[in-house]
Amino acid sequence: MAKASQGYFYIDQTCIGCGACEHACPGKVDAIHRVEDDFLGRFVIDPATCINCGVCPPLCPVMCIHDARTEGIVEGRGGYRAIDELQAWAAAGR
Repeated sequence: MAKASQGYFYIDQTCIGCGACEHACPGKVDAIHRVEDDFLGRFVIDPATCINCGVCPPLCPVMCIHDARTEGIVEGRGGYRAIDELQAWAAAGR
């Protein structure tokens, strides 16, 4: 699959930190990372490295991985209102 300009998948705050998504992410991509210092050990998807392969969402036991294109949160040419908020939340824990 060709690399998009930015990944469309994101993990919401209901993540339970099981790690299924991290193990599903293709080895050379590694777009999914544990949020440091997060009490629940939740994960975040880095949109800059995500290749939109779609492997992780069906493996999530709590269905917390979403595609921004189908969730209606992608604005214009890739403005990520909700994803930016989630990334800021993840960065605050680093």
